[in-house]
Amino acid sequence: MQPITLLRAADLMQQFYSSPNRPDVVEGIDINGVQAYYTREGVLIIPGTNEFSDWFEFNFDLFNRSPGESHGFEVVSGDSGARYHAGFLEHARMVYAFAKPLRPKLIVGHSLGAASAQIVGSSLGIPTVAFASPRVVRQRTGIGNEHHVINLCRTDDFVTQVPPGLLGFRHIGKVYWMNPDGLNFYEDHRIAEYIDIMCEARIKPHLPEFWPEIAA
Repeated sequence: MQPITLLRAADLMQQFYSSPNRPDVVEGIDINGVQAYYTREGVLIIPGTNEFSDWFEFNFDLFNRSPGESHGFEVVSGDSGARYHAGFLEHARMVYAFAKPLRPKLIVGHSLGAASAQIVGSSLGIPTVAFASPRVVRQRTGIGNEHHVINLCRTDDFVTQVPPGLLGFRHIGKVYWMNPDGLNFYEDHRIAEYIDIMCEARIKPHLPEFWPEIAA
């Protein structure tokens, strides 16, 4: 598969939120809230939560409203020895088991799906585009194949700021921060908001057009 434009990757994610039962889907999983879809083009799509409010209800219970079920800031070791946020690693392991035999050519993730995308993409060494990405790994040293992963993050999207960097958490791969003209809380997490800001004239020149990047 040829490099994809970042806007095309975002548009694919938007299309899956609008209509997940697409004719170009070859295989998919929907198990305990973990969703992933593999297309005829060889793209693995990993959706997450498209609304800010859903993040707290389903994915990251910071306030421990569901004792015994919330992962909070718990950290566990992956097979490589890297230290990951426990909830994100649990999600990623299910996606990894689905993706590994398919060997996708590209991975696109959003929100919780972007957390999994970072882990799965770096584990399999596959080009990965992650939108609205949370921080997933807690270690300073690099992880193998990080260069395959790109993260697109809005500075006003709370999800991109957790777990806290002060606790040692970080994203996997390159991170491009996009600063909006004004704050847009509660809507800034949607993939549509990411598409809008990526198209802004002041933002677009600072982002790679394609991923993987094409050498000049």
